[in-house]
Amino acid sequence: MDKKAMYKISYGLFVVTANSNGRDNGCITNTLAQVTSSPNKVSLTVAKTNYTHDLIMATGKFTASVISTDADFDLFKHFGFQSGRDVDKFADFKECRRAENGCLIVTKGTNSYISGSVWHSIDLGTHTMFIAEVTEMEVLSDTSSATYEYYQGNIKPKPEAVGTTSDGQTIWRCSICGYEYVGEELPDDFICPVCKHGKADFEKVKDGGHEAVPVGKTESGETIWRCTVCGYEYVGEEIPADFVCPICGVGTELFEKTS
Repeated sequence: MDKKAMYKISYGLFVVTANSNGRDNGCITNTLAQVTSSPNKVSLTVAKTNYTHDLIMATGKFTASVISTDADFDLFKHFGFQSGRDVDKFADFKECRRAENGCLIVTKGTNSYISGSVWHSIDLGTHTMFIAEVTEMEVLSDTSSATYEYYQGNIKPKPEAVGTTSDGQTIWRCSICGYEYVGEELPDDFICPVCKHGKADFEKVKDGGHEAVPVGKTESGETIWRCTVCGYEYVGEEIPADFVCPICGVGTELFEKTS
């Protein structure tokens, strides 16, 4: 079965925000959809690992800002590659304003927003699906919405080509964003200057075409499953059906087998 067919579904992309007890948070999703027009209701599915999930569960409110083709990768890194449990994502993010339901509207790289009040929720195991009544919405610009396919082809950086050195130097590539560090050893305390991930998310590649291997793994032909949203890699012969990406929260349907 070719999972790449899933990538052809015309998902939109959204920054979903929530607020509880004075704390704001937001995460990237591709799971907002209209379910009825009269009354106007939408569905939103959020991984339980996301802090935004907890805030929506506590308040029953959220706002989804629709990401446009004007968005850059920094928007995805800011809201998708770090957890609100660890950092305050809005501490230094100023391109926003508050909706009537108290949640923040992201105004950078977006073209509209939709606020919802949860009417019903469905436990999906690793995720919760929220069915919500639309309480507020507004178009912010005429820029086209960014689909998931557009993100893959035009926003997400492509890994840099190996082979820029001719003397056989070791290259360590960040599996999240593609940044490359050249050196025989990657320092234990090294932090990627692009996406801020540490050594554990780098893979070792050798100039000359040797196969990339995750840091700390052996070259024993283990199967690697890569998240097509953020690049996180899971190593194992089979990826569990209920596995959720620890970086961006998507399920196994958005992982692809790489080796």
